[in-house]
Amino acid sequence: MIARVNDSIRAVKEIKGLVFAMASVHAFFLIAGYAVVALSFPWALSLREEFLMSLRGFIPLEAVAASVHEGSLLRAMSITFAYNLSFGAFLSTTLTGVVLFLPALISAFRAFFVGLAFYDHIASAQHLVLIAGTIFLEFGAYSVSSALGTALGIEIARRGEVRRALARVARGYLIVALLLLLGAVWEIAGIYLLLR
Repeated sequence: MIARVNDSIRAVKEIKGLVFAMASVHAFFLIAGYAVVALSFPWALSLREEFLMSLRGFIPLEAVAASVHEGSLLRAMSITFAYNLSFGAFLSTTLTGVVLFLPALISAFRAFFVGLAFYDHIASAQHLVLIAGTIFLEFGAYSVSSALGTALGIEIARRGEVRRALARVARGYLIVALLLLLGAVWEIAGIYLLLR
């Protein structure tokens, strides 16, 4: 297992510039989303309200909330991990890499809306630690998955080494999965402890 993790780390190091670029996109738009709400721009407040309303009835979120409420933390972690790995990472930011730089655009929108949503949700130091840890782990994973997708798109666009890029995606996804697994554990355990 350690050999596979080391191989995955090497795959990610091959595209470290893209990983840094995607992490920067996430950080910039997260802060921007938070800032426009903090500055009380009317359009931002309206957009935030619409976004929070759209989350009501969102099935994965409701399933996680119900599981936490019932004390089924393993189920809540499993749902969070499976959703974040399949949709949050692979479908939205890796597979879309076949359209050059689409992962960066998706990452920007996602980070911006998370920034909008998190404003006024930091009620204590515990909330801050929970949110910061979740963002670090999950957005770290999304930065890697976006970089892998973008690297694949670049190879397709220049008719380069597509097979090598696909192999890198396969190898690098262990890091994505590990970060998202840690993120799910951190997030659900933290929410459970805060609700007690």
